[in-house]
Amino acid sequence: METLKIRFEFWKIRDTDNWCYTSLMGNDKLCVLRKFNLAKLFDPERAALIRSLWNGFAELYDLLGERETNPHYFRLKAKEWYELFLKKTVVNPETNIILVQGLYRSSDLTPYIHVLVSHIWEFMLKHQRWGLNSFSCSAVEKKNHNHVSYFFRKTLKNGGKFQNKTSAIREIMEHENQLFFYTQNNIPLSYPKPQYIHIL
Repeated sequence: METLKIRFEFWKIRDTDNWCYTSLMGNDKLCVLRKFNLAKLFDPERAALIRSLWNGFAELYDLLGERETNPHYFRLKAKEWYELFLKKTVVNPETNIILVQGLYRSSDLTPYIHVLVSHIWEFMLKHQRWGLNSFSCSAVEKKNHNHVSYFFRKTLKNGGKFQNKTSAIREIMEHENQLFFYTQNNIPLSYPKPQYIHIL
């Protein structure tokens, strides 16, 4: 990170086993995406695979900023990137040795990735005359913040121990569906605590 002239640090949170790190913003994040030397962290084959994924994302990012991007071309590039993102690890069942190194699992997909791959090209078709930069994501960011806050508040109640095998995304969507059901059917989300009267 020093060669990129970007300040980035890890630090341990006092009285816990958890670590925090500097959050990259704007141009710093783009610089890391395009120029970070992954071979400093990974073996050459793994570094090349991750670099391909990062380069593909950088290309999608650039295409999003260009008003004349062909929506069908964007869809094709997004699908290619998605397939690389979900590249499966192949393991020899007899020796348990990794034959082909993969990247991510389908449970690692986020709603943002779904929209990027499946819907952005549709938005481009409908709204190309304005360009995607005219749309604000603040409502989506607010909703994402609320969901993530709820999820981590819930998971930290049991000391952060992983209780079940369902993905975070699934739990968040189930919670949203429950809230929607309660709202549509006028079911209260909470009830007042009962008051106790002591009679002497």
